[in-house]
Amino acid sequence: MEWDSQHFSNLGRLNFRSFYTAILEKDDEIISAASIRIRGREMAEMPFVGTESKCRGQGFLRKFLVAIESALHFLNVENLIIPASIEIVGMWTQKFKFSHIASAMIRTIISSNTLMFPKAVRLQKSLLADDAEADNAAMEVNEVQNNEVQQNRDKRPPFIDINLDPSEEAIDA
Repeated sequence: MEWDSQHFSNLGRLNFRSFYTAILEKDDEIISAASIRIRGREMAEMPFVGTESKCRGQGFLRKFLVAIESALHFLNVENLIIPASIEIVGMWTQKFKFSHIASAMIRTIISSNTLMFPKAVRLQKSLLADDAEADNAAMEVNEVQNNEVQQNRDKRPPFIDINLDPSEEAIDA
């Protein structure tokens, strides 16, 4: 299939271009998936993230978010923005350290035309922390990877693959 302008909406609010899919696999099974769009250095948006229902409550989402945040931090993205349903705002703010949008960020989000859902609340997480927080995040990434390797000595080690430039074959598929 050849992609041209007729496959994309001219309405900004329906623009789904430039999304990347992040996947967490275990034993060749997809455990978690997320859609991420990087909006320059200032922010990335992650409107969709989910974990297989039978794998919930086992820490996979935390591992997945650590990997995503680490990759975005490596790319010097300053903030991760998510829409959250009102019922689970507490989970995002307490477990994953997201916060309500800072007033300085609101204009950027509006001008970037991020994906939003009815009755959802936008949350943000700063990714470029001070050195102490960055060291803690690095330790958490290492701990997650070491635990995974320890549990799967005979299996392949965890691997974070960031494909920033999809091949032409992937686009044509």
